[in-house]
Amino acid sequence: MLGTGLKEAPTVKVTWQMTKFIKKLCARFMKPSALQGRQVHDILYKDPLNQLPGENLNVGFTTRATLNRLLEAGDITPQEVQLFQQAALAFLVRAVEYGINKLPLKEALLRHTRFVDVQQRTECGVEDALYFIDRFQELLPFHGPEEQDKVCKQFLEYQLMDIPMPQDPTTFNVEEFWGSMSSIKCKVTGLSQFGRLTKIAQLVLVLPHSNADAERVFSMVGLNKTKTRNSLALDGTLSSIMTVKMADKTTVPTQSPATAKISL
Repeated sequence: MLGTGLKEAPTVKVTWQMTKFIKKLCARFMKPSALQGRQVHDILYKDPLNQLPGENLNVGFTTRATLNRLLEAGDITPQEVQLFQQAALAFLVRAVEYGINKLPLKEALLRHTRFVDVQQRTECGVEDALYFIDRFQELLPFHGPEEQDKVCKQFLEYQLMDIPMPQDPTTFNVEEFWGSMSSIKCKVTGLSQFGRLTKIAQLVLVLPHSNADAERVFSMVGLNKTKTRNSLALDGTLSSIMTVKMADKTTVPTQSPATAKISL
């Protein structure tokens, strides 16, 4: 929706959601052991040895109950049930194949964002962080050997950290985590312990995954600069209106008219 002030999720979260979507789809017809510890492109979803038997496919409770009822009533034969299961399996396999081919899971930028995910930090390498230094050189001035050695050191310390996770890992707030990382000081020098790595992670977290924000701005401009208000200056009143309307209203303290105090 344009012009509503909604914020889009960070690119890294969209990447996780795409990966999660593919794995959830695979879980409908694959053995859990064939999915554990594997990246999406390493999942052998077409291998019959990794697939569940037809009667264990996750086709939904209603569908399964209907099949059982029709089979018990004699309206369908066991052979027809088997044909249905084979068709369902073929559909799920094709759906996974389509998703892997169409989703940008192999995009280098998206692939390297995973180091920001605390739960995947031990599976990543410092090259994931260095990728962004090389790609965004003006924003991340850590190019020399000495600077990159410091990034490597901070990355290793990050991997070795004991980070407590909530009971439900999906509720872990990655933005708050990296915000708090920037405030950790080295006990010896008093300087930021993860300053360089935090800047890289924060850049990753603000990467837009679409042009939704830009489209939202254009929509809001059109709603405010109308035919009857066509003299609004872009660098004046219109800019001020846009700033107010696009602000995060949740951070602005409010008072109800009944409790507001008027001081003279």
